Amino acid sequence: MESMRIDPGFDDLKQLIVQRRSLNCDHYKDGYLRRRFAVRMRARGVSGYDDYVRLLRSDPIEYDELMRDLTINVTQFFRDEAVFKALEDEVLPLLIYQKVSRGESSIRIWSAGCSSGEEPYSVSILMKELLGEEFERFSLSIVASDIDAEVLESAKEGRYLPRQVVNVPRPYLERYFTLDEGLYQLSPSIMEMVHFRNIDLFTATAGSHFDLILCRNVVIYFTREMQERLYMKFYRSLRDGGYLVMGNTETLVGEAATLLTPTHTRERIYQKR
Repeated sequence: MESMRIDPGFDDLKQLIVQRRSLNCDHYKDGYLRRRFAVRMRARGVSGYDDYVRLLRSDPIEYDELMRDLTINVTQFFRDEAVFKALEDEVLPLLIYQKVSRGESSIRIWSAGCSSGEEPYSVSILMKELLGEEFERFSLSIVASDIDAEVLESAKEGRYLPRQVVNVPRPYLERYFTLDEGLYQLSPSIMEMVHFRNIDLFTATAGSHFDLILCRNVVIYFTREMQERLYMKFYRSLRDGGYLVMGNTETLVGEAATLLTPTHTRERIYQKR
């Protein structure tokens, strides 16, 4: 109750964010929220939570800046080794085998919430390796989407700090990256596979009939109602037999939990049977 008397606008601000952007602030500690709010308040010359609430109501564009600050995260190539090992050793080889056995050549992949591009580029490296000499026989499309247009522009450059490539296996690092002025530049042969799109997951989709959708460490930020809606959107966007890969701290909820079958429970990989 004491904190309510000190800054009653704090809870009003959190509630407004839930209402307008469905971002579940309960996933964050109050101290973190206060620090991130303070950054935006200073940037806009606002001194109190009530004033910032009024600013958000009058300037919807500020929501984008606030969301960027709240959901900022450090991304890396091949983040979560177990997940990418399952993809490289089992999921993708089986997917390719089934394509060949059916006489199909189109492979569609969607990285939803791709941030600065490490995830879709990691998948493109795996596909390049797995297809090998047969690569040209396939029509491979990797769509990478994010709500943050600025971070997408960075992703398109394909230049990364050493800490971002620390998990890249040495053969892949030597084959697909060049060191340039302290940054690792990704090979054009990998970059050209990925098509970046500015998409708000709640209002748009990257398409349909995807063989693989990755949405990791994104949905956890949203309310359960919005999680259920997003998972059903992904379900509908998958082709029969397609895979959904979630973050290792996320749980499949709602109707989608009855429609998608776990194939790798620990790695949070599900299949549309």
